[in-house]
Amino acid sequence: MTSWWSSLFGSNEATLMPVAEDANQEIAGLNFKTAIEAHLKWKVRLMDVIDGTSTEVINPNIVSHDDQCVLGKWLNGEGERQFKNQPEFQKVVTAHSYFHRCAGHTLALALDGKNQEAATEITSGEFAKASLDVSRHLMHLWRDLGIEKKE
Repeated sequence: MTSWWSSLFGSNEATLMPVAEDANQEIAGLNFKTAIEAHLKWKVRLMDVIDGTSTEVINPNIVSHDDQCVLGKWLNGEGERQFKNQPEFQKVVTAHSYFHRCAGHTLALALDGKNQEAATEITSGEFAKASLDVSRHLMHLWRDLGIEKKE
């Protein structure tokens, strides 16, 4: 798992992911690896809109809602039921909500023809920061829950 994390974020970020290579990817009905990958794919999806190659019809108002994706449904359902008192869970909720607001804003910029502004959001703006934050906090929660299950 550490090699997967390093491939996504670079070797310096691997220290954020001290979960064993054979770590259980699913906890309480959420596949954490899949959830992280799905949120990382937003960068590609948004770039496709910017460069005009997207075949999706994506509504910024829907993208801005944090309860439409698998992770959001889990955070508002089983995740909240089981882990709402975990400090890292609350960080994921906050980061995830902000990520979706940033994704919706970035998409709106692209759809309004403000491609340079949208691209900047993806590479170095609030979207880029929010994307990394949601992934980091989700990874930390995964680590914490995995360690807790072993104890």
